[in-house]
Amino acid sequence: MANINYTETEAAQAIQAVLPDSRWIGTGLAKAYLWLINQERSEEAVARHRYERGCFSLTKAREIVPTLLRDGFLCRIKPRTKTGSAENPITKLFPAAITEQRFIEKLDNLLCQRSTVDYEDDRESGHTPIDFTLTEGKSRLPVNVKNAGTRFYNAEQLVGLKPDDCIPIPVYKAYDAIEKEPNLLYVVAIDYTIVESINTHLIPLFDDNEAIVWRIINDYSGTRIRDAEDKFVYGMTTRHWDSIRDEFANPEFHLISAMKSIRILQKKPKRTPGIGLRAWGTGASAEVNVHISIAEETKPWSEIFERISKNGLSDIIGAINRKKTEVVYDPEI
Repeated sequence: MANINYTETEAAQAIQAVLPDSRWIGTGLAKAYLWLINQERSEEAVARHRYERGCFSLTKAREIVPTLLRDGFLCRIKPRTKTGSAENPITKLFPAAITEQRFIEKLDNLLCQRSTVDYEDDRESGHTPIDFTLTEGKSRLPVNVKNAGTRFYNAEQLVGLKPDDCIPIPVYKAYDAIEKEPNLLYVVAIDYTIVESINTHLIPLFDDNEAIVWRIINDYSGTRIRDAEDKFVYGMTTRHWDSIRDEFANPEFHLISAMKSIRILQKKPKRTPGIGLRAWGTGASAEVNVHISIAEETKPWSEIFERISKNGLSDIIGAINRKKTEVVYDPEI
């Protein structure tokens, strides 16, 4: 599906069909282009609309709008800068959406078992650490859902863990989380087949408009592109979920708190190359991660499910905040 041909009009119509409410500049320009070619609004009315939506200054809008009929609208959108072999960078955003959809099913099952528990979907509140918040009375348990889709082949050499027993947690995100949401839980699904499954089972389901928009947002960027990416990725996952859910693996979720992740960093600095290992840059990604043992340092969702079902959210919140007394070095010099 990489070689998709489309006209300017087909591109504009596809964007309007698939991303009608997006705040992306491409959606605004597509709408303006369609108004002009269909003679639905005057150039001045279109320019004022673009100005009022915050896309351009009024002067710039008046300069750009008359050129749309002549040059089209795509040339006014910034091309996407691709790095490495990222031919279809949007495809890399689907694993998170699919993993979150799997977790929603787990949450719905939990609600059936314990009617006093509910959850809030926080994903559209902005790019915060929280995807979902479990609630029960005054108790709140914020959750960040992650997909571990790439095996860390050098894990044993660099951090002392087997590749299949290793998940990374970005250190700066964990520190930020415990300052803002100290009870945050990371919920991680390990699925090394997910990208292949997306290419095999999801993308071929796109209709003509969806395929065109997929190609466009792989090739173009511009102001508020994240809004278009999110609406497309989550929209496609939701729309096609019934057709694809059985085609994807259904891995166990493993849980660890942000608090425990930082505690592992403090106790075992060699788990965090860049802090405890020399010449880190030659070994793996430049992002500083603390590496977690799945078997020894996480809890499976099945266990957390049972504990919440029987004892409520307070049991898990108490476990996250467990304390113990220990003697530690406190050098004066």
